[in-house]
Amino acid sequence: MKEQTLFKKILRDSGYSTTKARSLIFDLLLGSDDPRTMHQLIEATEGRIDRVSVYRIVELYEKLGVAQRINIGWKYKIELSDVFLDHHHHMTCLDCGRVVAVKDEPMFEEMIERLGQANRFVLKSHQLEMQGYCDRCRSNAAQ
Repeated sequence: MKEQTLFKKILRDSGYSTTKARSLIFDLLLGSDDPRTMHQLIEATEGRIDRVSVYRIVELYEKLGVAQRINIGWKYKIELSDVFLDHHHHMTCLDCGRVVAVKDEPMFEEMIERLGQANRFVLKSHQLEMQGYCDRCRSNAAQ
């Protein structure tokens, strides 16, 4: 339950209270193995939170660094940030939208650090998004 304690601390330190709705959205993100679309989050609340409130809560979580967007073209999915999950990157299927987490690879991190240094940046965060076709979609397209 250390995630819950940290979540409540982040809200409290930023001047926000821990409401039932905020806790529910956090629990839904924490309990998911995969990033979720806004539609999936809204559905998962089973009517306990209205649609507008879900969007507002997610926006607050992005602002506070609790959650992050994974951009998929002009759409996106939401997952908890590196504060709660191990740092990782994503591969997204351009056909079915499946998102696969790629665990932290030292070569990615070294390359990103070198890019920051070469451009005289002190990097605070980054996301590496790779897009292509998963095995299923690639084989379906070939038929």
